[in-house]
Amino acid sequence: MASLLSVNGELKGMYYIPNEEEARSIGYEPVKIGYPLVVRYLRFFLNHPKSKNKTNEELMISTFVKTAEEKQGAAEAVNYYNPETEFKNGIAKLADFGGKCYGHELCYYTKSYLGESIRLTTKIMELDNPDQKIEAISDGIQKIGSMPIFVEYLPYVASAKAATDIIGRIWKMLDRDDPIVKGLDLDLFFKRTHSRKLQSGRIVCIKDKNDEEIINRFRLDEKNRLIQKENGKEYTETSYYVIQINSEHNQLYEGFEHFQKAAELLAKTNRGGNMQELVQTLVDSVQDYNDINNIQRIENLRYDTDVPGINQKIKALFKSLSPQLKELYKPTYDKIISG
Repeated sequence: MASLLSVNGELKGMYYIPNEEEARSIGYEPVKIGYPLVVRYLRFFLNHPKSKNKTNEELMISTFVKTAEEKQGAAEAVNYYNPETEFKNGIAKLADFGGKCYGHELCYYTKSYLGESIRLTTKIMELDNPDQKIEAISDGIQKIGSMPIFVEYLPYVASAKAATDIIGRIWKMLDRDDPIVKGLDLDLFFKRTHSRKLQSGRIVCIKDKNDEEIINRFRLDEKNRLIQKENGKEYTETSYYVIQINSEHNQLYEGFEHFQKAAELLAKTNRGGNMQELVQTLVDSVQDYNDINNIQRIENLRYDTDVPGINQKIKALFKSLSPQLKELYKPTYDKIISG
């Protein structure tokens, strides 16, 4: 897979040598520890030869995002579902999710970035037998805070609402071997040399290509289309998508991390009891755990404030606390920062 950074449309490699000046597109804020960070989809271009004789496909796009340095996989979130996605000669273009279909562009959000790596996998599936109306999933899935629904929640919602058989059907079909994009991986790192660099801007990810095949021949236009430099024609050989990374605060996204971690935990638990209550209990528990964990991390760093960058890390951890705990812990935090 080719993965390239757009700097005002010009494509650049994602690997940087130490001390190289960071290039950034106009209008984007640099990624910094202690500041918010958002990763979202901007556009999908899908080339699926099997769909050449069809005008509509049942399409689902899902995403795995992992920030913890651990071996286990991340929870899967459904970003888009439409049983009547329009294909023309095997080509589909998705730039706006709209209000009719189930969809949300968000991949990842944190209100206080701590410098962790972000590992992202995008999966695009063609599902068979689009014999149900889109309203079933739009109304049936409970989008908590208008965010992507995690796959681990689907069987709970399906059990809780008998009218949403389509949710259970989708859940059972997730492992179907009928991918348009089986899984494109993108690992980004903050200030780690000889690795793809996490920085603000647009990143284009292109299936079945390498960086050298794309970087000198194409650019990314203002509509997030990959086009030829020579004549402005859009790239159509393989599927690609564009993501956006920026340091940008959005209070509506703040529950996303808790829901993601609760979904991962939910996959390991025995299913039973009241479905909705169990989901909410897990979300609350994860939020409490994050608070306690971050307090412990601050305490472990409090005697190293003379080390460069430690105060910045402590401030970032403090900003990530819930409002209630932040108020309780503030006197101790002030003492640590003041030395």
